[in-house]
Amino acid sequence: MKREKNKKTEERGRPALIQEAKAILCKPELADELAEALVGKNGELGFLLKVLKDRPRTFNPYLLKGMTVYKEPKALDRKTAELVAVSAAAALHCEHCLEAHMGRAVAEGATLDEIMDTILVAGSISESSMLSVAFRKYKQLEGKMKKDGTGKE
Repeated sequence: MKREKNKKTEERGRPALIQEAKAILCKPELADELAEALVGKNGELGFLLKVLKDRPRTFNPYLLKGMTVYKEPKALDRKTAELVAVSAAAALHCEHCLEAHMGRAVAEGATLDEIMDTILVAGSISESSMLSVAFRKYKQLEGKMKKDGTGKE
């Protein structure tokens, strides 16, 4: 069976297979079905997805990727994947993302304490990152001012 599939792929050639995949991913009907499935679970599409839905060739791959990342992660369980998303959303200051992923984390079994710990870790990393960037720029300015003789202690 596998050998038979490989022969068919070889006969069509890779460019034909790529074109076929692109054609499927561009279908508005696929966007409608994906949106319906998501609305059925979450109640509505968020702002980002509503905007992207007008462009099926972008919306469809974006949503399918999200499904594999959050719903079918390879090495993480779904709760952990959602907690990682909460952490990233917190660090990036994405309010809608925080609401969505906190809700999904709870749905996957996360406790309020787990979510709080996740936010605290994200905040600590965000603070360290901000300070590192700011201190590097400060040191560059300090070095320039000392070199120019304009630095004041």
